[in-house]
Amino acid sequence: MTNTEADGRVGSLDVFKGLGIFFIAVLHLAIVARSGMGGTPPVVQALYLGLMGFFIMSGYFFRPGRGFKGNMGRRFRILFLALIVSAIALPIICCAWCYVWGQPTGLEDLIDCMARTFAVERSFVDFDGKVPWAICGFSMGYYFLWTMMGSFVIFYAIADRIRNNLKLGLIVIAILVCITAAYRELCDFTLPFYINLWPISAAFMVCGMYLSKYDLVKKVEGSSVRDPKWWGLFLGCTACLFVMVYVFSPGITFDLMHFGDYGGYSAFPYMIEGVLAFVMIVYLSFFISKIPLVSTVFKKLGKHTMGILLLHVFIAKMALAPFFTFDDVNCITADLSGTPRIVFAFAVLITSYLVCAYGPALVKKLRSRDQ
Repeated sequence: MTNTEADGRVGSLDVFKGLGIFFIAVLHLAIVARSGMGGTPPVVQALYLGLMGFFIMSGYFFRPGRGFKGNMGRRFRILFLALIVSAIALPIICCAWCYVWGQPTGLEDLIDCMARTFAVERSFVDFDGKVPWAICGFSMGYYFLWTMMGSFVIFYAIADRIRNNLKLGLIVIAILVCITAAYRELCDFTLPFYINLWPISAAFMVCGMYLSKYDLVKKVEGSSVRDPKWWGLFLGCTACLFVMVYVFSPGITFDLMHFGDYGGYSAFPYMIEGVLAFVMIVYLSFFISKIPLVSTVFKKLGKHTMGILLLHVFIAKMALAPFFTFDDVNCITADLSGTPRIVFAFAVLITSYLVCAYGPALVKKLRSRDQ
């Protein structure tokens, strides 16, 4: 995605994506830091909901008139390329990264990691059931790529038909969330390619389409931070989000359909929380976009959709490998703490930034050579 107004874009949305990437990085490090210290704090859960913002933003950028084939063909190429890179390049990088930190990875482990890209290892497995993980593939979010691709199938099939009918759109959202809730209540296993996550993800996309139709982002940008109403809406939305997160804890395991403490019924507050989190981050993004140097960093970080998709797979590995323990094996010596630990944490963040900032351009260059 480019950063041009000609595409109907507004600058703060690139900041939004960069901020979302930043949240992913920081939250993974926060989870590591709090390992063994009890439950996940509400603020971490609220920021984790920002991940739903990528589904909402996909709907926000929907342009009517292209038809299912035109829209899906364009998206499929991007997502399929991301899957190929995730299946081949990232496991090799991560295998080498784990090897550096003393994790007992190898060729067999690398092959297992590549096979996981096809998202079949959790098919028909209990949501709470554990399956063997490739050491160099732990925490890789392949589910996000498959869920994004599948939810686009649902979304593009209905978007043109409901875009100009808000009442019908709300009914569709309700049906998709009801399907999600019913599946979570009646079944206790995942489906191949994370099909069980497609309905609620498509519902988020539909929400994004309507937020775009009513110009949410442009209305936020058209206001002034000196306007009391701007702060009133921002703080009110943020307060509602944190109250809901406190009362209906959403958790941080979307891929396992753990939407909260009330089983499938938690999908309903989860949907509202995801939209509130999107609005909150839109406000934050607009505020940050007014800070020259900081906004440049976040815009660079969030400039490419491909960077986001790859980073979701990549950041967890890069961030966790130096600090986490799996199967009673430390990736690094247990006595690494204090300043060295902080230095490595920042090194991970900088590396992730470079991957997201320059990786898509490299992929694009390689594709142009092939053509």
